[in-house]
Amino acid sequence: MSRRVRPCMVIVIAIALLTGCAAPTQLSFDVGESANPEPSMLGGNVTAAPIDRASIDPASSPPSNDADDNTFNAVEIEERFASLIADWARCFHRPGACDVSLSTAPESPERRRLADALAYYATEQLRTKPNEGRLEWRIESISTSSEDRVRLITCEYDTRIFFDASMSDTELGDIILDATVWTRRVEWVLAKSNDTWRLWSRRIERRSPAEKFCKV
Repeated sequence: MSRRVRPCMVIVIAIALLTGCAAPTQLSFDVGESANPEPSMLGGNVTAAPIDRASIDPASSPPSNDADDNTFNAVEIEERFASLIADWARCFHRPGACDVSLSTAPESPERRRLADALAYYATEQLRTKPNEGRLEWRIESISTSSEDRVRLITCEYDTRIFFDASMSDTELGDIILDATVWTRRVEWVLAKSNDTWRLWSRRIERRSPAEKFCKV
């Protein structure tokens, strides 16, 4: 958000405070994502909260030339993913202070995308806040075709709120930038790096601000 338009925003917000009829604006940022992502696709919010553990069957994995490639510990991967997605979300509480190497694999598309998103948020003074909405998710499937790559399909229900923090030191405080509620189906790929799993890539398969199309 350009600094040149923020004085106008102060006027608009002052009017809204007097009239009591303002509503947050639905925004669309494009920082290292595919076409027209919503802000929540860039990250942010509180604690990622799995609702139900999905039924996971390693036998449903794609075929592999090596029988051992399809052998993996689904519970271990699910627990590791819960830690990774929570770290990924917390990055956007303090975009300028997040270490992306803790959750993303070296040379991965997600490390580049997340770093770009964090740099954008830090420059524009945008952030999420703990206890302001939540990211709820469940794993629908886990599959693998190699020893160092695992594919997860997750369903997400996202009520996180995104703030403009440029006025945080004034009486106005943080300004609600976007409070859109999203339902998403997401493909995550994890890569094994130094004997642990880290995020390799993230792809949105489907998303809607109106339809809650998967069970979370």
